Amino acid sequence: MPHMDNDKIKIYERALAREKAARKEAERILEEKSKELYLKSQELKVSNEKLEELLLTKTSELKGVFGNIVDAYVVMDLNGVVIRMNNAAQDLLGYSTDTKLNLFSLVLPEEQVKVLTSFKEFSENGSITDFQVKIKVASGAVRLVHINASIIFNGKNQPVAAQGIVRDITEENAAQKLLLESQNRLSTLISHLHSAVLLEDENRNVVVTNQRFCQFFKIPVSPEQMVGVNCANAAEQSKSLFKNPEEFVERINHLTDEKKQVLSDELYLVDGRVLERDFIPIYENDEYRGHLWTYRDVTLRRKYRESIEAERQKYSNIIANMNLGLIEVDNEDNIIMVNQSLEQMSGYSSEELIGRRGKDVLLVKDDLKILEKENSKRIEGLSNSYEVKIKAKDGSIKYWLISGAPNYSINGQVIGSIGIHLDITQLKSLELQKENLLKKLENSNEELQEYAHVVSHDLKSPLRSISALMSWIKDDNEGKLSSETLENFKMIDATLEKMEQLISDVLEYSSIISNKETVSEVDLNKVMDDIVTLLHFPEHIDFNVKKTLPTLKVDRVKIQQLFQNLISNAISYCDKEQGIIEVNFEENLNEYKFSVRDNGIGIDKEYHDKIFQIFQSLNKRENSTGIGLSIVKKIVDLYNGKIWLDSKVGEGTTFYFTIEK
Repeated sequence: MPHMDNDKIKIYERALAREKAARKEAERILEEKSKELYLKSQELKVSNEKLEELLLTKTSELKGVFGNIVDAYVVMDLNGVVIRMNNAAQDLLGYSTDTKLNLFSLVLPEEQVKVLTSFKEFSENGSITDFQVKIKVASGAVRLVHINASIIFNGKNQPVAAQGIVRDITEENAAQKLLLESQNRLSTLISHLHSAVLLEDENRNVVVTNQRFCQFFKIPVSPEQMVGVNCANAAEQSKSLFKNPEEFVERINHLTDEKKQVLSDELYLVDGRVLERDFIPIYENDEYRGHLWTYRDVTLRRKYRESIEAERQKYSNIIANMNLGLIEVDNEDNIIMVNQSLEQMSGYSSEELIGRRGKDVLLVKDDLKILEKENSKRIEGLSNSYEVKIKAKDGSIKYWLISGAPNYSINGQVIGSIGIHLDITQLKSLELQKENLLKKLENSNEELQEYAHVVSHDLKSPLRSISALMSWIKDDNEGKLSSETLENFKMIDATLEKMEQLISDVLEYSSIISNKETVSEVDLNKVMDDIVTLLHFPEHIDFNVKKTLPTLKVDRVKIQQLFQNLISNAISYCDKEQGIIEVNFEENLNEYKFSVRDNGIGIDKEYHDKIFQIFQSLNKRENSTGIGLSIVKKIVDLYNGKIWLDSKVGEGTTFYFTIEK
């Protein structure tokens, strides 16, 4: 920020220099013009006397009088018609002496009233001085002219004409306006500065100051009232505001005596403020003309600097000791800084890394494109995270997770980036092991599935053979077997049938996840129709779907298995004269919640979790293998859902499950 203040001071110095030069030039011009005006007035007197004779005698001597006047000189009658004008007047107005010209016709419309009023006073007084009026000359240009004129009288003291000197002051007036505007702008600028400003002349009198200065030093008057005040004893009067009052006074006296530029002096006030002061001597043509004081309140800046320094020290210690590697690079990937953890992670010392490009030292060539792509994002001001392979100093390959962010200059430009590096080599190794295990597991599942089909076929074949042999024995011994033997045969048939069902259920259970799904839009209302067709509903059971069911994007076979098993269980465990089975659902934001309610035997709470385990059946019924609810849970898990139940023994059970949308 001191650089900006120096620029402002230079602007003030140049503005003051221009103002002084303009003022000096204006004074010189006014002095010359006053002298010229006096001389012209004397000439006018002489010309007036001669003109009376020339008008009466109309001799050729008039031309000589015109020739002796450098400024535009015009003689007109009392109606404004030009009688004579010299060459300077012809050049100014753009008209020749041959043209019949009325001077009143050159006056701009908006100036007419002013001219008529002034001409009336001119006629009464016999002269007019310092009269300014805007006229339009022959070229069409508008000029501002300054007029000094007088009445010409004949020998009988009668007014016969008027004569005047006309001077073009258009440029001079514009220059004065510019000077005035410059002064106003400078005053406005100084008054609105956040810095306190005091300009003193060579005698230490105040030339200009602003409200900020009065506030800084608790001066109970306005800046305008300060102009002209002598500041020779000001330091002594205000020294009580400073922590080192005598040093403050001594410093002021030293600066004003030495007259040498000093920037960024620090002043500590008793109220805790810190001011920064500049002293700038002003010279004109090597002559000392005064000096400029500027004061800035830098209290907050100093506190911020101290706070930042404390924070910097704190975070420097954290960075140096944290287990994450840190690298700072420029836009060309040249390493500027590394912390101790990065040195340990890479095996390189900071001296071996700083000044070199990270991709040349650390990166495995296969990942160069990754780094170039991510670096281009940071140059655009984007943060990112990515993985790369690193070759450590000892030659070992490591995996690093890098989180990078752009590094900005105080002007908001990206000057590089800062990266936090985490060594994920062990994690990556575990991930690779996991992938290998998953692949092996997938292969094992496929082998198990194939094995289950083979076992199912091999187990069912002897069962069917036993069943056939039992049938042949009964046929061969028809009428010879006792009732007890026939009853035993009947029990063997039931056992064989149950074993075959058990083998089918185990195969179905093992196939739930391993089988590839055929996902499609499935209308659950049609699924319910199919279930009603497949299952045998006894006449005493009322099956009811409470409302129209939704359409799901699922595997149709699996979703039918799910509902069919729950409904089949409800049928099997109904002990009421009038049974009820109801299917219902609720739609939530991310899932559907279904329910299957019955009024059967109910399930004791202690078995609510156990019944979903394979081969767990609460009632050892002939047609139950204890796998049905395990299949239900497995299908619900497949669709990221949950299953639970609400039941009371003797009153019935409601199974709830969710299916993700």
